[in-house]
Amino acid sequence: MNTIYKQLPFIKGFSIAVFFSILLLFIRIVRVESTFFLFLVWNLFLACIPYVITTVLSFKKVHENRFLFGIGFMAWLAFLPNAPYILTDFQHIRVSTLHSVWFDVLLILSFAINGMIIGFASLKTMQQLLQKHCSVKTTHIITYLVLLLCGFGIYLGRVLRWNSWDILQHPLDILADIAKRVLFPIEHINTWGFTIGFGGFLIITYHLIQYYHKENS
Repeated sequence: MNTIYKQLPFIKGFSIAVFFSILLLFIRIVRVESTFFLFLVWNLFLACIPYVITTVLSFKKVHENRFLFGIGFMAWLAFLPNAPYILTDFQHIRVSTLHSVWFDVLLILSFAINGMIIGFASLKTMQQLLQKHCSVKTTHIITYLVLLLCGFGIYLGRVLRWNSWDILQHPLDILADIAKRVLFPIEHINTWGFTIGFGGFLIITYHLIQYYHKENS
């Protein structure tokens, strides 16, 4: 229970931020008479799943069991790209009118930032858990690889339209798409440009947040 109590201040603050995003969405629905952006609620829900997973893994009996921790880590890794994925929802700004465009920018930005916050909070917890099994250096390497994989995961979701559930429903099809891009990287240069671009952005952002927290702790 101590794990939950320690996270309560963050959960309360995050809940307020989510309420603000949903309030903006409600205002848009009323003013524009369109429910188009309701998908943002679902995307933010998916973004919260990695945080739930790391919260469960934080319990001593769970993370000390290497098998359970391994299964949890793989599930966490599969869902983590959903957190920064909301950044790509800015592509939907094209449906906005001149009267609603700036409000829509604020709306999507609020959901995207919440997705980033909950994703990084989950990653921070996973870092702490990994350090119980690995060295600090190895943990940092894994963290940066995970963020690069997030960039690839965003590509799979936004461009190829795969989602986290498809790992269970269509595993062979996903593996085939991944294999083509790994075996023939030159033919899929856009894939790796997208991956490195988003992955690099996530690494830099997370590193700066970590650095700021370290300097002011």
